Amino acid sequence: MRYLKPTLLVLTVSIAGCSVPDLQTTPPMVDQQSLTESLSVLPPTEGEPLVVGVYNFLDQSGQRSASDNGGSSMSTVLPQGLSAILVQELHQAGDKSRYRVVERENVDAVLTERRIVVASLPEDQGSQLTPLLLPGIILTGGAVSYDRSVTQNLRGLGFSSVNGVNEVVTDQVGVILRAVSVKNGEVLASVYAHKSVMSARSGISGLYILDNGVLALEIGGSANEPVSQAVRLAIAAAVLKLTHEGIQKGWW
Repeated sequence: MRYLKPTLLVLTVSIAGCSVPDLQTTPPMVDQQSLTESLSVLPPTEGEPLVVGVYNFLDQSGQRSASDNGGSSMSTVLPQGLSAILVQELHQAGDKSRYRVVERENVDAVLTERRIVVASLPEDQGSQLTPLLLPGIILTGGAVSYDRSVTQNLRGLGFSSVNGVNEVVTDQVGVILRAVSVKNGEVLASVYAHKSVMSARSGISGLYILDNGVLALEIGGSANEPVSQAVRLAIAAAVLKLTHEGIQKGWW
């Protein structure tokens, strides 16, 4: 009987705490409505794809990653390649037929390369480069918020020095996507989309006092939804909403 309780403690902790919690993620939302539609299922455009340029789609939330001691680290909580993510999602719209995206983030490199090509060609062939595509609409905006612990669900149970816990925390990231007319600078549309970022932790711990010491065991697991994935889905939802609005208004 002396070693029965410690043995039961080890078995209980091993059985109850060895699994990673099941993470129940949620779809992004626009105007308080969940969006489960994919950009790739949009109907192809009947005319020419809309030429757009992406400008300064950046992290404007100002949020830093949380450190282990409860403070903030120097790294940002959101990924910094938001413009690249937006370009990727625009290419997916309507089976890659809705948009033609022109390079604006690295346009200096494009112009430099064109000058190199012109300089390397004979004088009578220097004008063979086609003119650059000019967008009719520029897309701008960014990630405007990252709210921590929007909801927090905690369940715990303890009995005879054995304690179990199950915790689910929900953060939220929000993005704004604006369509601006190059012709007159008017903001044609502005869309706000947000996506929950889920994290879950579960585990069990036990403590048993022996004659010459203390037996303590703790085991558990955690699952965290990737922030980059949540941001990508929020941007995709904003592009989807903007595309539907553009279809209704006859932009393309």
